[in-house]
Amino acid sequence: MFNARSLKVLAVLLAMLFAAACENTEPSPEVRLEVETAVRGYLDALAEAYSTLDINILEGHASPNEIAHVQKLLTELLQKTGDRLDAEMVGFEIESMSVFRSINATVRLWEVWDVTRIGAANGIEKGHTTSIQHTLLQMRLVKGTWICVGRSIMSQETPIPEESPSPTEDPA
Repeated sequence: MFNARSLKVLAVLLAMLFAAACENTEPSPEVRLEVETAVRGYLDALAEAYSTLDINILEGHASPNEIAHVQKLLTELLQKTGDRLDAEMVGFEIESMSVFRSINATVRLWEVWDVTRIGAANGIEKGHTTSIQHTLLQMRLVKGTWICVGRSIMSQETPIPEESPSPTEDPA
């Protein structure tokens, strides 16, 4: 059933799997800074792409597949609602970061966006929300540059602002 060569191949494969499982995925401070800078660049470019409907802004920040995905989302938004978005990245906080084989990174983060829906045909504002998104970014080091190869929204919430008392009401 198994010859000596098959057993050697199996042993090597098991050793490789074991080594991969033992890989330290904690990035060095330098790599953490590089990936975080790339995440910021990607999110800023994503906001600009949504606001201008120009996906070329994502070049150098995202893979061709990720750019195509964003293009699809923008096209669907225009076709379904006739709206475009004026998106502003308010900020983000990295929850965790893992780096694999020095070229792949998984970043879990919280993003805060201010989004205004605008009619694409008439430019009239249709609504404004602040959105908090828990996302997962897949980053890859390509030719010395970290780029986004995938973005998944794991959860999203729109906080309801607390009502402030009217100026004529006594807050006590």
